[in-house]
Amino acid sequence: MELYPDRRPSGTYWKIRESYYEDGKVKKRNVLYIGKAEKVFERFSKPIPEDVELETVSFGPAAALRWAFEDLGLDEFFTELFDPEEGHDFPAWRKIYLLVCRRFLQNLSMREAVEGYGKQIFPFWWREKITTVQRLYQFLGEEFGEGKVKKAQEELAQRSIAGDSVEKCYFDTTDYYTYVEDDTKYLRIGRSKEGIVGWRLVGLALALSDRGVPVLGEAYPGNRNDVELFQGLFRRTWERLESAGADLENVTLVFDRGFDDKDNFEMAWKSPPHVVAAVKENRKTVREVLDSVELEEFQKSYETSYGECYVYDSGRVNIGNHSWRVVLSYHDLTREKVRKSMDKQKEEAEEVLTESLNRLERGGPGRPPTKNSVRKKLKKVLGKRYHCLDWSLDPKNKDLHWRWSEKWDRKYELAGRLPIITDHDDWTADRVAKTYFQRKDIEDMFHLTKKALIVPVEPPYV
Repeated sequence: MELYPDRRPSGTYWKIRESYYEDGKVKKRNVLYIGKAEKVFERFSKPIPEDVELETVSFGPAAALRWAFEDLGLDEFFTELFDPEEGHDFPAWRKIYLLVCRRFLQNLSMREAVEGYGKQIFPFWWREKITTVQRLYQFLGEEFGEGKVKKAQEELAQRSIAGDSVEKCYFDTTDYYTYVEDDTKYLRIGRSKEGIVGWRLVGLALALSDRGVPVLGEAYPGNRNDVELFQGLFRRTWERLESAGADLENVTLVFDRGFDDKDNFEMAWKSPPHVVAAVKENRKTVREVLDSVELEEFQKSYETSYGECYVYDSGRVNIGNHSWRVVLSYHDLTREKVRKSMDKQKEEAEEVLTESLNRLERGGPGRPPTKNSVRKKLKKVLGKRYHCLDWSLDPKNKDLHWRWSEKWDRKYELAGRLPIITDHDDWTADRVAKTYFQRKDIEDMFHLTKKALIVPVEPPYV
Protein backbone atom coordinates (compact mmCIF):
# COMPACT_ATOMS: atom_id res chain seq x y z
CA MET A 1 0.00 0.00 0.00
CA GLU A 2 1.02 3.62 -0.44
CA LEU A 3 -0.06 7.07 0.66
CA TYR A 4 -1.09 8.91 -2.51
CA PRO A 5 -1.50 12.70 -2.96
CA ASP A 6 -4.36 13.60 -5.30
CA ARG A 7 -3.46 17.15 -6.34
CA ARG A 8 -6.31 19.33 -7.61
CA PRO A 9 -6.86 23.07 -8.06
CA SER A 10 -8.80 23.11 -4.77
CA GLY A 11 -5.95 21.46 -2.83
CA THR A 12 -4.21 18.16 -2.18
CA TYR A 13 -6.36 15.24 -1.04
CA TRP A 14 -4.69 12.17 0.44
CA LYS A 15 -5.71 8.59 -0.28
CA ILE A 16 -4.40 5.13 0.48
CA ARG A 17 -3.86 3.05 -2.65
CA GLU A 18 -2.84 -0.54 -3.20
CA SER A 19 -1.43 -2.55 -6.10
CA TYR A 20 -3.23 -5.56 -7.50
CA TYR A 21 -2.62 -7.98 -10.36
CA GLU A 22 -5.22 -8.27 -13.14
CA ASP A 23 -5.03 -9.51 -16.74
CA GLY A 24 -1.28 -9.91 -16.49
CA LYS A 25 -0.77 -6.30 -15.42
CA VAL A 26 -0.08 -4.55 -12.13
CA LYS A 27 -2.77 -1.95 -11.48
CA LYS A 28 -3.60 0.41 -8.63
CA ARG A 29 -6.86 1.17 -6.89
CA ASN A 30 -8.04 3.43 -4.08
CA VAL A 31 -8.60 1.71 -0.75
CA LEU A 32 -9.39 4.59 1.62
CA TYR A 33 -10.06 8.30 1.15
CA ILE A 34 -8.40 10.34 3.92
CA GLY A 35 -8.92 13.96 2.87
CA LYS A 36 -6.84 17.12 3.23
CA ALA A 37 -3.84 17.21 5.54
CA GLU A 38 -5.58 19.82 7.71
CA LYS A 39 -8.45 17.41 8.38
CA VAL A 40 -6.09 14.57 9.26
CA PHE A 41 -4.14 16.83 11.63
CA GLU A 42 -7.33 18.07 13.29
CA ARG A 43 -8.61 14.55 13.86
CA PHE A 44 -5.47 13.20 15.50
CA SER A 45 -4.38 16.33 17.40
CA LYS A 46 -7.62 16.80 19.34
CA PRO A 47 -8.33 13.76 21.55
CA ILE A 48 -11.71 13.42 23.24
CA PRO A 49 -11.55 15.09 26.70
CA GLU A 50 -11.89 12.70 29.63
CA ASP A 51 -14.51 14.84 31.34
CA VAL A 52 -16.70 15.30 28.27
CA GLU A 53 -20.43 15.34 29.02
CA LEU A 54 -22.50 13.18 26.68
CA GLU A 55 -26.19 13.73 26.06
CA THR A 56 -28.65 10.93 26.72
CA VAL A 57 -31.54 9.85 24.57
CA SER A 58 -35.03 10.93 25.58
CA PHE A 59 -37.20 8.45 27.45
CA GLY A 60 -39.72 7.97 24.63
CA PRO A 61 -37.57 6.31 21.92
CA ALA A 62 -35.69 4.18 24.44
CA ALA A 63 -38.93 2.99 26.03
CA ALA A 64 -40.44 2.22 22.62
CA LEU A 65 -37.40 0.17 21.64
CA ARG A 66 -37.43 -1.71 24.94
CA TRP A 67 -41.13 -2.45 24.43
CA ALA A 68 -40.36 -3.77 20.95
CA PHE A 69 -37.79 -6.17 22.37
CA GLU A 70 -40.29 -7.48 24.91
CA ASP A 71 -43.21 -7.61 22.49
CA LEU A 72 -41.26 -9.49 19.80
CA GLY A 73 -39.46 -11.74 22.24
CA LEU A 74 -36.09 -10.63 20.96
CA ASP A 75 -34.37 -11.25 24.29
CA GLU A 76 -34.67 -15.02 24.00
CA PHE A 77 -34.26 -14.88 20.20
CA PHE A 78 -30.85 -13.20 20.25
CA THR A 79 -29.67 -15.12 23.30
CA GLU A 80 -30.44 -18.39 21.54
CA LEU A 81 -28.77 -17.17 18.35
CA PHE A 82 -25.59 -15.71 19.86
CA ASP A 83 -25.14 -17.48 23.17
CA PRO A 84 -27.16 -20.73 23.28
CA GLU A 85 -25.14 -22.07 26.22
CA GLU A 86 -25.57 -18.80 28.15
CA GLY A 87 -21.88 -18.84 28.93
CA HIS A 88 -21.46 -15.05 28.98
CA ASP A 89 -22.47 -12.97 31.99
CA PHE A 90 -23.73 -10.19 29.73
CA PRO A 91 -26.85 -11.52 27.93
CA ALA A 92 -26.69 -11.43 24.15
CA TRP A 93 -30.04 -9.68 23.86
CA ARG A 94 -28.68 -6.73 25.86
CA LYS A 95 -25.73 -6.39 23.50
CA ILE A 96 -28.06 -6.28 20.48
CA TYR A 97 -30.42 -3.90 22.27
CA LEU A 98 -27.64 -1.39 22.91
CA LEU A 99 -26.29 -1.72 19.38
CA VAL A 100 -29.71 -1.09 17.86
CA CYS A 101 -30.13 1.93 20.12
CA ARG A 102 -26.84 3.37 18.94
CA ARG A 103 -27.53 2.64 15.30
CA PHE A 104 -31.02 4.04 14.90
CA LEU A 105 -31.19 6.69 17.63
CA GLN A 106 -28.37 8.89 16.44
CA ASN A 107 -28.34 11.18 19.49
CA LEU A 108 -27.99 8.29 21.94
CA SER A 109 -25.02 8.36 24.30
CA MET A 110 -23.22 5.23 25.49
CA ARG A 111 -22.46 6.87 28.85
CA GLU A 112 -25.21 5.16 30.81
CA ALA A 113 -24.49 1.87 29.08
CA VAL A 114 -20.85 2.02 30.15
CA GLU A 115 -21.75 3.07 33.69
CA GLY A 116 -24.34 0.33 33.99
CA TYR A 117 -22.46 -2.57 32.46
CA GLY A 118 -18.83 -1.69 33.10
CA LYS A 119 -16.31 -3.28 30.77
CA GLN A 120 -18.55 -6.06 29.53
CA ILE A 121 -20.04 -4.70 26.33
CA PHE A 122 -17.03 -3.21 24.57
CA PRO A 123 -14.57 -6.13 24.82
CA PHE A 124 -17.18 -8.44 23.30
CA TRP A 125 -17.44 -6.39 20.12
CA TRP A 126 -13.96 -4.92 19.89
CA ARG A 127 -12.46 -8.35 20.22
CA GLU A 128 -14.21 -9.20 16.95
CA LYS A 129 -12.96 -5.93 15.40
CA ILE A 130 -16.55 -4.89 14.72
CA THR A 131 -16.71 -1.12 14.52
CA THR A 132 -19.11 -0.62 11.63
CA VAL A 133 -22.26 -2.19 10.30
CA GLN A 134 -20.25 -3.76 7.49
CA ARG A 135 -18.06 -5.67 9.93
CA LEU A 136 -21.11 -6.80 11.89
CA TYR A 137 -22.44 -8.43 8.71
CA GLN A 138 -19.09 -10.12 8.14
CA PHE A 139 -19.02 -11.35 11.74
CA LEU A 140 -22.53 -12.82 11.47
CA GLY A 141 -21.68 -14.60 8.23
CA GLU A 142 -18.47 -16.09 9.61
CA GLU A 143 -19.92 -17.17 12.96
CA PHE A 144 -23.27 -18.57 11.88
CA GLY A 145 -23.23 -19.14 8.14
CA GLU A 146 -25.71 -17.85 5.58
CA GLY A 147 -28.30 -20.52 6.31
CA LYS A 148 -28.66 -19.57 9.96
CA VAL A 149 -28.65 -15.85 9.19
CA LYS A 150 -31.40 -16.35 6.58
CA LYS A 151 -33.48 -18.37 9.03
CA ALA A 152 -33.03 -15.63 11.61
CA GLN A 153 -34.17 -13.03 9.05
CA GLU A 154 -37.32 -15.02 8.29
CA GLU A 155 -38.11 -15.42 11.97
CA LEU A 156 -37.60 -11.71 12.65
CA ALA A 157 -39.80 -10.74 9.69
CA GLN A 158 -42.59 -13.04 10.88
CA ARG A 159 -42.42 -11.65 14.41
CA SER A 160 -42.30 -8.04 13.19
CA ILE A 161 -45.11 -8.29 10.64
CA ALA A 162 -47.42 -10.74 12.44
CA GLY A 163 -50.71 -9.08 13.32
CA ASP A 164 -50.04 -5.99 11.18
CA SER A 165 -51.91 -5.24 7.99
CA VAL A 166 -49.08 -4.64 5.50
CA GLU A 167 -50.41 -2.47 2.68
CA LYS A 168 -47.19 -1.40 0.95
CA CYS A 169 -43.71 -2.83 0.60
CA TYR A 170 -40.76 -0.93 -0.89
CA PHE A 171 -37.69 -2.64 -2.26
CA ASP A 172 -34.49 -1.51 -3.94
CA THR A 173 -30.84 -2.46 -4.43
CA THR A 174 -27.54 -0.67 -4.05
CA ASP A 175 -23.79 -1.22 -4.29
CA TYR A 176 -21.47 -0.14 -1.52
CA TYR A 177 -17.78 -0.51 -0.91
CA THR A 178 -16.46 -2.55 2.00
CA TYR A 179 -13.36 -2.74 4.18
CA VAL A 180 -13.32 -6.54 3.89
CA GLU A 181 -10.41 -7.74 1.74
CA ASP A 182 -10.50 -11.54 1.65
CA ASP A 183 -14.05 -12.26 0.50
CA THR A 184 -14.24 -13.69 -3.03
CA LYS A 185 -17.91 -14.63 -3.10
CA TYR A 186 -19.40 -11.13 -2.85
CA LEU A 187 -16.65 -8.63 -3.61
CA ARG A 188 -16.44 -7.30 -7.15
CA ILE A 189 -14.15 -4.54 -8.38
CA GLY A 190 -16.23 -1.76 -9.90
CA ARG A 191 -17.23 1.90 -9.87
CA SER A 192 -18.82 3.07 -6.64
CA LYS A 193 -21.71 5.55 -6.48
CA GLU A 194 -19.16 8.08 -5.25
CA GLY A 195 -17.64 7.83 -8.73
CA ILE A 196 -14.44 6.06 -7.72
CA VAL A 197 -13.27 3.14 -9.84
CA GLY A 198 -11.48 0.15 -8.33
CA TRP A 199 -13.28 -0.23 -5.02
CA ARG A 200 -14.50 -3.57 -3.71
CA LEU A 201 -18.26 -3.54 -4.11
CA VAL A 202 -20.94 -5.63 -2.41
CA GLY A 203 -24.57 -5.59 -3.53
CA LEU A 204 -27.39 -5.21 -1.03
CA ALA A 205 -31.11 -5.71 -1.67
CA LEU A 206 -33.57 -4.44 0.91
CA ALA A 207 -37.36 -4.56 1.27
CA LEU A 208 -39.27 -2.53 3.87
CA SER A 209 -42.91 -2.58 4.88
CA ASP A 210 -44.88 0.68 4.94
CA ARG A 211 -44.11 0.88 8.67
CA GLY A 212 -40.37 0.65 8.07
CA VAL A 213 -40.03 -3.00 9.13
CA PRO A 214 -37.34 -4.89 7.18
CA VAL A 215 -38.97 -7.73 5.24
CA LEU A 216 -36.00 -8.90 3.19
CA GLY A 217 -32.28 -8.17 3.27
CA GLU A 218 -29.99 -9.95 0.87
CA ALA A 219 -26.32 -9.56 -0.04
CA TYR A 220 -25.04 -10.56 -3.47
CA PRO A 221 -21.94 -10.03 -5.65
CA GLY A 222 -21.52 -6.32 -6.34
CA ASN A 223 -21.53 -4.45 -9.64
CA ARG A 224 -24.55 -6.31 -11.07
CA ASN A 225 -27.40 -4.92 -13.17
CA ASP A 226 -30.63 -4.34 -11.22
CA VAL A 227 -32.69 -5.65 -14.14
CA GLU A 228 -31.09 -9.08 -13.82
CA LEU A 229 -31.75 -9.23 -10.08
CA PHE A 230 -35.39 -8.20 -10.17
CA GLN A 231 -37.30 -11.43 -10.69
CA GLY A 232 -35.60 -13.36 -7.91
CA LEU A 233 -35.83 -10.48 -5.44
CA PHE A 234 -39.42 -9.68 -6.36
CA ARG A 235 -40.54 -13.27 -5.83
CA ARG A 236 -38.67 -13.68 -2.54
CA THR A 237 -40.12 -10.42 -1.23
CA TRP A 238 -43.75 -11.38 -1.69
CA GLU A 239 -43.06 -14.96 -0.56
CA ARG A 240 -41.56 -13.55 2.65
CA LEU A 241 -44.64 -11.36 3.12
CA GLU A 242 -46.92 -14.31 2.50
CA SER A 243 -45.07 -16.52 5.01
CA ALA A 244 -45.46 -13.75 7.59
CA GLY A 245 -49.24 -13.79 7.13
CA ALA A 246 -49.76 -10.78 4.85
CA ASP A 247 -52.73 -10.80 2.45
CA LEU A 248 -50.93 -10.35 -0.88
CA GLU A 249 -54.04 -9.16 -2.73
CA ASN A 250 -54.03 -6.12 -0.44
CA VAL A 251 -50.27 -5.47 -0.71
CA THR A 252 -48.65 -3.03 -3.17
CA LEU A 253 -44.98 -3.53 -4.05
CA VAL A 254 -43.14 -0.32 -4.95
CA PHE A 255 -39.86 -0.07 -6.90
CA ASP A 256 -37.95 2.42 -9.05
CA ARG A 257 -37.08 2.56 -12.75
CA GLY A 258 -33.76 0.79 -12.26
CA PHE A 259 -35.73 -2.46 -12.67
CA ASP A 260 -37.42 -1.31 -15.90
CA ASP A 261 -37.63 -4.29 -18.27
CA LYS A 262 -40.44 -5.86 -20.31
CA ASP A 263 -40.01 -9.32 -18.77
CA ASN A 264 -39.88 -7.86 -15.26
CA PHE A 265 -43.14 -5.97 -15.78
CA GLU A 266 -44.68 -9.13 -17.21
CA MET A 267 -43.82 -10.99 -14.01
CA ALA A 268 -45.03 -8.10 -11.85
CA TRP A 269 -48.38 -8.07 -13.68
CA LYS A 270 -48.91 -11.79 -13.05
CA SER A 271 -47.84 -11.72 -9.39
CA PRO A 272 -50.39 -11.67 -6.53
CA PRO A 273 -49.48 -8.19 -5.13
CA HIS A 274 -50.33 -4.88 -6.79
CA VAL A 275 -47.55 -2.72 -8.26
CA VAL A 276 -46.53 0.95 -8.24
CA ALA A 277 -43.30 1.56 -10.17
CA ALA A 278 -41.39 4.24 -12.06
CA VAL A 279 -40.54 3.62 -15.72
CA LYS A 280 -37.92 5.07 -18.02
CA GLU A 281 -38.85 7.89 -20.37
CA ASN A 282 -37.20 6.34 -23.42
CA ARG A 283 -39.93 3.73 -23.85
CA LYS A 284 -41.84 4.61 -27.01
CA THR A 285 -45.30 4.37 -25.44
CA VAL A 286 -44.20 6.39 -22.40
CA ARG A 287 -42.49 9.01 -24.55
CA GLU A 288 -45.69 9.47 -26.55
CA VAL A 289 -47.53 10.28 -23.32
CA LEU A 290 -44.83 12.73 -22.24
CA ASP A 291 -44.89 14.47 -25.62
CA SER A 292 -48.65 14.93 -25.48
CA VAL A 293 -48.96 16.65 -22.09
CA GLU A 294 -48.53 20.34 -21.30
CA LEU A 295 -47.17 21.68 -18.02
CA GLU A 296 -50.43 23.56 -17.32
CA GLU A 297 -52.29 20.24 -17.15
CA PHE A 298 -50.49 19.15 -13.97
CA GLN A 299 -52.44 19.65 -10.74
CA LYS A 300 -50.96 20.39 -7.31
CA SER A 301 -51.17 17.28 -5.14
CA TYR A 302 -49.34 17.68 -1.82
CA GLU A 303 -46.23 19.24 -0.27
CA THR A 304 -43.09 17.49 1.02
CA SER A 305 -39.47 18.30 1.85
CA TYR A 306 -38.84 18.00 -1.91
CA GLY A 307 -41.27 20.85 -2.52
CA GLU A 308 -44.78 20.88 -3.95
CA CYS A 309 -45.78 17.74 -5.84
CA TYR A 310 -47.80 18.02 -9.08
CA VAL A 311 -49.54 15.13 -10.83
CA TYR A 312 -51.29 14.38 -14.10
CA ASP A 313 -53.40 11.27 -14.74
CA SER A 314 -52.18 10.33 -18.22
CA GLY A 315 -54.35 7.35 -19.04
CA ARG A 316 -52.69 4.09 -20.04
CA VAL A 317 -49.52 2.81 -21.73
CA ASN A 318 -48.74 -0.58 -23.23
CA ILE A 319 -45.67 -2.30 -21.83
CA GLY A 320 -45.20 -5.80 -23.15
CA ASN A 321 -48.52 -7.62 -23.33
CA HIS A 322 -50.37 -5.48 -20.81
CA SER A 323 -51.88 -2.02 -20.48
CA TRP A 324 -50.74 -0.13 -17.39
CA ARG A 325 -52.20 3.01 -15.91
CA VAL A 326 -49.64 5.84 -15.97
CA VAL A 327 -49.42 8.92 -13.74
CA LEU A 328 -46.95 11.75 -14.41
CA SER A 329 -45.52 13.58 -11.42
CA TYR A 330 -42.86 16.12 -10.49
CA HIS A 331 -41.70 18.17 -7.49
CA ASP A 332 -41.04 21.85 -8.10
CA LEU A 333 -37.72 21.89 -6.21
CA THR A 334 -36.51 18.81 -8.09
CA ARG A 335 -37.58 20.45 -11.34
CA GLU A 336 -35.55 23.56 -10.60
CA LYS A 337 -32.55 21.42 -9.67
CA VAL A 338 -32.74 19.57 -13.01
CA ARG A 339 -33.08 22.87 -14.87
CA LYS A 340 -29.97 24.27 -13.20
CA SER A 341 -28.10 21.14 -14.25
CA MET A 342 -29.32 21.58 -17.83
CA ASP A 343 -28.29 25.26 -17.83
CA LYS A 344 -24.80 24.25 -16.72
CA GLN A 345 -24.60 21.53 -19.38
CA LYS A 346 -25.68 23.96 -22.08
CA GLU A 347 -23.12 26.54 -21.00
CA GLU A 348 -20.28 23.99 -20.91
CA ALA A 349 -21.27 22.48 -24.28
CA GLU A 350 -21.28 25.90 -25.94
CA GLU A 351 -17.85 26.60 -24.42
CA VAL A 352 -16.56 23.41 -26.06
CA LEU A 353 -18.07 24.40 -29.40
CA THR A 354 -16.83 28.01 -29.23
CA GLU A 355 -13.32 26.96 -28.26
CA SER A 356 -13.24 24.38 -31.07
CA LEU A 357 -14.41 26.97 -33.60
CA ASN A 358 -11.75 29.45 -32.43
CA ARG A 359 -9.05 26.81 -32.81
CA LEU A 360 -10.28 26.01 -36.32
CA GLU A 361 -10.18 29.65 -37.36
CA ARG A 362 -6.92 30.43 -35.56
CA GLY A 363 -4.95 27.39 -36.71
CA GLY A 364 -1.43 27.15 -35.32
CA PRO A 365 0.51 24.28 -33.72
CA GLY A 366 -1.21 21.15 -32.48
CA ARG A 367 -3.91 18.97 -33.95
CA PRO A 368 -7.02 20.85 -35.08
CA PRO A 369 -10.44 19.78 -33.73
CA THR A 370 -12.03 16.82 -35.48
CA LYS A 371 -15.57 15.48 -35.48
CA ASN A 372 -14.53 12.65 -33.18
CA SER A 373 -12.68 14.86 -30.70
CA VAL A 374 -15.55 17.38 -30.48
CA ARG A 375 -18.15 14.60 -30.23
CA LYS A 376 -16.25 12.97 -27.38
CA LYS A 377 -16.12 16.21 -25.40
CA LEU A 378 -19.80 16.99 -26.01
CA LYS A 379 -20.94 13.52 -24.94
CA LYS A 380 -18.91 13.86 -21.76
CA VAL A 381 -20.65 17.17 -20.98
CA LEU A 382 -24.21 16.37 -22.12
CA GLY A 383 -24.45 12.66 -21.38
CA LYS A 384 -27.89 11.30 -22.26
CA ARG A 385 -28.96 14.75 -23.54
CA TYR A 386 -26.36 14.74 -26.33
CA HIS A 387 -29.02 13.94 -28.93
CA CYS A 388 -30.71 17.29 -28.18
CA LEU A 389 -27.86 19.20 -29.83
CA ASP A 390 -27.55 19.44 -33.63
CA TRP A 391 -24.07 20.37 -34.82
CA SER A 392 -21.82 19.97 -37.84
CA LEU A 393 -18.10 20.51 -38.41
CA ASP A 394 -16.35 21.18 -41.72
CA PRO A 395 -12.57 21.20 -41.08
CA LYS A 396 -11.78 22.07 -44.70
CA ASN A 397 -13.82 25.28 -44.67
CA LYS A 398 -13.18 25.86 -40.95
CA ASP A 399 -16.90 25.95 -40.17
CA LEU A 400 -18.65 24.77 -37.02
CA HIS A 401 -22.41 25.29 -36.66
CA TRP A 402 -24.79 24.23 -33.90
CA ARG A 403 -28.32 24.73 -32.61
CA TRP A 404 -30.38 23.32 -29.76
CA SER A 405 -33.26 21.18 -31.00
CA GLU A 406 -36.91 21.26 -29.91
CA LYS A 407 -36.19 18.16 -27.83
CA TRP A 408 -33.98 20.27 -25.58
CA ASP A 409 -36.68 22.91 -25.14
CA ARG A 410 -39.23 20.21 -24.38
CA LYS A 411 -37.01 18.50 -21.83
CA TYR A 412 -36.34 21.86 -20.18
CA GLU A 413 -40.05 22.68 -20.01
CA LEU A 414 -40.96 19.35 -18.38
CA ALA A 415 -37.74 18.89 -16.40
CA GLY A 416 -38.00 16.55 -13.43
CA ARG A 417 -41.22 14.81 -14.43
CA LEU A 418 -41.45 11.13 -13.62
CA PRO A 419 -43.77 8.55 -15.21
CA ILE A 420 -45.23 6.12 -12.65
CA ILE A 421 -47.21 3.03 -13.65
CA THR A 422 -49.63 0.96 -11.58
CA ASP A 423 -52.30 -1.70 -11.87
CA HIS A 424 -54.48 0.18 -9.35
CA ASP A 425 -57.37 1.53 -11.42
CA ASP A 426 -59.32 2.72 -8.37
CA TRP A 427 -56.58 4.85 -6.81
CA THR A 428 -56.41 8.61 -7.32
CA ALA A 429 -53.37 10.06 -9.09
CA ASP A 430 -52.43 11.74 -5.79
CA ARG A 431 -52.36 8.41 -3.98
CA VAL A 432 -50.25 6.75 -6.68
CA ALA A 433 -47.63 9.52 -6.59
CA LYS A 434 -47.57 9.76 -2.80
CA THR A 435 -47.15 5.99 -2.49
CA TYR A 436 -44.18 6.01 -4.85
CA PHE A 437 -42.36 8.93 -3.25
CA GLN A 438 -42.61 7.35 0.20
CA ARG A 439 -39.61 5.33 -1.00
CA LYS A 440 -37.50 7.87 0.90
CA ASP A 441 -37.66 5.54 3.93
CA ILE A 442 -35.72 2.85 2.11
CA GLU A 443 -33.11 5.39 0.98
CA ASP A 444 -32.66 6.40 4.62
CA MET A 445 -32.25 2.75 5.58
CA PHE A 446 -29.60 2.29 2.90
CA HIS A 447 -27.77 5.29 4.33
CA LEU A 448 -27.78 3.75 7.81
CA THR A 449 -26.72 0.39 6.42
CA LYS A 450 -23.74 1.95 4.67
CA LYS A 451 -22.58 4.62 7.05
CA ALA A 452 -23.82 4.17 10.62
CA LEU A 453 -21.31 3.36 13.32
CA ILE A 454 -22.24 0.66 15.77
CA VAL A 455 -20.10 2.24 18.48
CA PRO A 456 -19.60 6.00 18.66
CA VAL A 457 -15.81 6.07 18.10
CA GLU A 458 -14.12 4.61 15.05
CA PRO A 459 -10.40 3.81 15.54
CA PRO A 460 -7.93 5.56 13.22
CA TYR A 461 -6.77 2.36 11.54
CA VAL A 462 -10.18 1.70 9.97
